Order: sequence, then structure tokens, then C-alpha cells
Amino acid sequence: MKTNKFVVAGDDHLQDECFVREAEFSDLDFLEKLECTAFPEHRRSSRRSIRNSLLSDNQIVLVVVKSNGGGCNLPVGAAILILYKRTIRIYSIAVCAEYRMKGYGESLLSRIIEKALQEGYAKLSLEADESNPALIDWYHKFGFDVTHYLQNYYGLGESACRMTLVPSGDESFAARIVVVVEDDTRDCLPMPGIAICSARDYLAEKKYSCSSRYHVLNFCKSYKTHSIGYYVSLIASARNHRITPSVMSVKDVSDRVIAQSIFEEMEDFAAGRLKNYPGDTFETTVILGITPKGSYPALARKLFSLFELPFFNITLERRERWKLKRISPVSFKTVQDDYASVLSDALLSFCEKKRYFRTRLKNYQYDLAILVNPAEKTPPSCPDALKKFRKAAEKVGFFVEFITKQDHRRLCEFDALFIRETTAIESHTYAMARHAYTEGLVVVDDPWSILLCSNKVYLYERLANAGIPQPKGYVLTRKQCSPAFLATLPLPLVLKLPESSFSQGVFLVKDTCELKKRVMQLFADSALVIAQEFMVSDYDWRIGIMDNMPLFACKYFMARGHWQIYNWQSADSSDFVGKSETIPVDQVPAFVLKAALKATSLIGNGLYGVDVKEVNGKAYVIEVNDNPNIDEGVEDLLLGDELYQRIMQSLFNRIEIERLQKRSLL
Repeated sequence: MKTNKFVVAGDDHLQDECFVREAEFSDLDFLEKLECTAFPEHRRSSRRSIRNSLLSDNQIVLVVVKSNGGGCNLPVGAAILILYKRTIRIYSIAVCAEYRMKGYGESLLSRIIEKALQEGYAKLSLEADESNPALIDWYHKFGFDVTHYLQNYYGLGESACRMTLVPSGDESFAARIVVVVEDDTRDCLPMPGIAICSARDYLAEKKYSCSSRYHVLNFCKSYKTHSIGYYVSLIASARNHRITPSVMSVKDVSDRVIAQSIFEEMEDFAAGRLKNYPGDTFETTVILGITPKGSYPALARKLFSLFELPFFNITLERRERWKLKRISPVSFKTVQDDYASVLSDALLSFCEKKRYFRTRLKNYQYDLAILVNPAEKTPPSCPDALKKFRKAAEKVGFFVEFITKQDHRRLCEFDALFIRETTAIESHTYAMARHAYTEGLVVVDDPWSILLCSNKVYLYERLANAGIPQPKGYVLTRKQCSPAFLATLPLPLVLKLPESSFSQGVFLVKDTCELKKRVMQLFADSALVIAQEFMVSDYDWRIGIMDNMPLFACKYFMARGHWQIYNWQSADSSDFVGKSETIPVDQVPAFVLKAALKATSLIGNGLYGVDVKEVNGKAYVIEVNDNPNIDEGVEDLLLGDELYQRIMQSLFNRIEIERLQKRSLL
């Protein structure tokens, strides 16, 4: 039985500067020595056990370091934490004997509590020696309470008590709000006590990237795709921050068909609130759920909870029923200039509420639409594969119809939409997926998977935040890319436009001159650019995953004479794409499968293809693709018709499940 050990004492103020960091392999000797000096033999962790803790995905080892100045840092204590889904268990914590009673244990435990609070854990737990009342009192001072007594826990006659702490403290919702603005408007917030930072600081500072505690109000000038405001919302989502507005909310209101579909959720509510309105056109501005004159407050709150834009103008038109005529965001500067007092009231009201929910959407029944583009050069599925999808769908109980973008108004005729056309945020594929989901259809690829997978900046930040190995990378901004900075980057590098697919918008640069030229070209299209180290391999793994389970595995080899799978510059069709080899899933290295499954778990449970490089026995995730290739004779080479049937059965099952569950938007 794994036992917990604690040797810390005293709550004196710290006499020297210190800091807490994650342990490294170079700390192994210190950690082993600390075990030997701090605990009796039967309570010690072995060197092998400590090493496993350093390697484990669900454990973390923290070291408290005494700083003597001049770069001389001395580790003086450590803690081993086991990370469960909602709980951090403090497995062991100790401070070297000569450094006890100096506050190092207090610093270490405070950092653990801070970690739990910042990363959204519901509880901290530990076991303490029942025969050490001073130690138990010490934990009481941090808020831990005894919940159980454990007889003979450490051994015969050595009992323990389990202590727990809910790390919520008395932090208010307002304390978690951070307002993000453009650099030149950061001093213009009318309500004191709300944290405010520039977009540049939000994207760069570690305190934001390493914590999931924040609710971000994005007041940037523009949410246009690839603008800095767009990336604030996208990266906030990657960091598990609550974000207003989300990228999806901005996309929703930019498409009138989608916006009208969303408004249909509250048509009856609007009709009731505007029953006695004298005209046939209703116009208002909504500022965080409040109108400038305070009129129709319930309607304003409902509109805000539905569309989730901070500030917007909306126009409704009465025909037989109230319909949405127009909705458009309003800039923060306009709100400051025209509605400063309203903004103060709206912020105060917003801070008093913790979250907003959208109401349940409609559900329909049992026909399948498969979206295709007959003119596409490299579609996700070839004609023979599409025939197999139809056959499999009919076998599990669907009536199947192939549709194109011209059929977008017919989506409500179906139960499910299966997209077999290359997806992109700025194309009709996203708009149709979003519209279909709003209408109550089961959708693969679902709109949030399209949104999240299509952007390399989001994926890089999301994977990095989860500790998933990927090629070393840099998120570049125009202001950052001075010649001096670019000269510090290691070469060769792969540069990527944030939204790129099928190897397009991806460039290999081998020298500084080429790097400078290409970066400036890419900044003409995007506020951010991803740069990653170039990892050489003959092939990439592609792991197909659905419902968080592996479906197929392939090796995609590089195009002949080229460094990518696709060579878009090739005039010879035989050199356009590399060869492939289909591998049984049970023969794929376990670490490759683990990396792929962990990556898709951050996106959803849809249909994904994860590209992984295997280098020196380690897996590096290159990207997660929604809408992966499934072609006859390639991905289905081993499973055959069963591959298509598994996917169609998943769609069928999702419709069944939808009948029993409420739906909500991302």
C-alpha cells in the first residue's frame, strides 16, 4: 500500500528568498537523499518510485528552492502530488532537517493550494500521522479538516488521519475576471477592481497560460479572423478559460442563416416581451446584457446569454413572428464614448453572475446527409469510399442522401450531417456544420472540432498546456519579429499559417534570410504565425480516432524528393503525394497511440486523424485533423467494410443518445 509521509514543521516567516518549481531528473539524487533523511525506512519511496513519479502523466513533483543570490540555488524540500480528475492528493511532503521552522514548508504547501485553485481542482487531500498533533494543527492553519481516521495506516500501531481542503477560499467571481483590450486602451476601464491587460500580455504572460481560473472578457477592437482579438478568444478557449465572446459566437453572428437559427430558440420569449411594442421594427444595443435605457431588461439578458457578445446592436422585425433582421458587434471604444455609465452598471451586474447557459436546441429524426464536393481535387474520401459509407449507413438504418453546399437550406430535413468535404472556418463547411447543429442534427465533423482543429495556434497552445510532446515551437507576432530576435531562432524551422491543411500554408526555411522574408509574407495574412523545429522522418503516423477509440493506423510517407506528404509544387501527379502503409492498431507502438488519444481528448469525441512523428522512441504530435482521409484501399485496407460501419454506427448511436440528453453549445 502506498503511504503518505509528512515531515514539515513550524509556520515561521521565511527568512530567505525561495521559489517552488517542478522537479527535474537532475533532482533525483536530492529527492532520494531527502527520503532517506526525512522518513523511517518503511515509509520511504525508493529511487525507482521517485523516478516513476517524475515520469508519470498523473503525478507531479515540486521542489522548494532556497535562493542565495548570484544564481546559487539550493533545493531544501519537496512534495509528490498525485493528480486525479478533480482532486490533488499530496502523497508526500518534506523539508530538510536543517531548514525546518524557516517557512519553506509553508511556501511549498501554499504553492500546492495555489495550483489547485488556479487549475480548477475541487479538493486537496492528504494523510497525516495521528501521533503528531503539531503537524495536524499546522495543516489546520491552512484550512485542512480531518475527515477520517485510518487505523494502522502506516503499519501496526501507526495510524493516520485523512485531511481535506476545498481550495475555493473566499475568491469572488469578479476576482477571476480579466478584461483584455488593445494596447492603447488599457487604462480606460470605468470600474475599478477588475483586472485588465493588453492582448499582447494575455497571449505572452505565463500566469495566464498556466492557469484555468480566469473568465476573459475580450474587448479588443476586432474579432475578424486572424486579428489579435480573434486569437485572444481562440487561445483563451485552448487554456480552458471562460471567454466572452468565443470564436464560435463571433462566427455565429457573422452568418445571418446561423444567427436566425439561434434566435429561433427564443422567438416565443421575444413575442411575449414585445407583445405591446408599438412598431414592427425593434432596435437596441446590448451591453453585457443591459440596454442603454434599461428597457426590456429580461429580453436583453436573454439575447446576451444566447449570442454571448460583449456589446452588439440587434434589429428584430415583426412579420407573422419576430425575426432577426440584423446583428453586429459594437466596438469597446464606441461603448466607452457613448455609454460609459451603462458600461459600469453592466460590468457590476456581470460580476454578480457566474455563468450563462443557452437553452436546449431542437431535435429531429433519422435521415443522413453526407456533404460532398464533386469538384474537389483532394477530397477526404474518394468516390468508392463514399459508396461504402452509403452501404454501411443503410445497413445500420439510415436513409442516405449526398448533398452539396447548395443544399444548406435543406439541412433541417435530416437527423445527421456527415461531412466528407475538406473543412475550413471560412468556408461553407463550417457554416453548414454550425447551422446543422443549431437545428438539432448530430454532426460529424461538429463545428467546434472544425474550429479548433483548423487553427494551428490553438492546437499548439492546447497541446502545450496539456504537456503533450510536440516539436518545439514559437508563436510569433509581428512586433516580436525583429531581425535580432529572428537571428536567435534555431534553423531549419517549419513556418505555418494558423489555418492550413493538406500541407498548404506550411513552409520550410533553412536560413535567416529566408526566414525573414517568409515571416513577413505570412504576417500579411495573419496576426500570428507558428514556427516549429523541423523534425526529420521518413513517414508520419496517422491514427484515426472516433469516440476516443483508435479506428485505424497508417504510415504516410513523404512525397518523393520532398519533405512533406503532399508536394503542391510538383507538376508530376506521381510525385504529388507519398505512399502509405496501413498497420494493425495493435502493432502501433503504445506511446504513439497514447499521444494520439490524449491529443484528441482535448478536442472532443468526434472523428479525427492525429499526425504523429516517431523520433528516437518518442512520439511528437504534429497536429490533430478533423475530417481525416478515409479512402478505399488505404485507411480501410485492414478493416474493410467494418471501418465504414463503425463510423455509421457511431452516428446512429449518437442520435439515440441525443433523445435522452439535453444539448448545449460550446
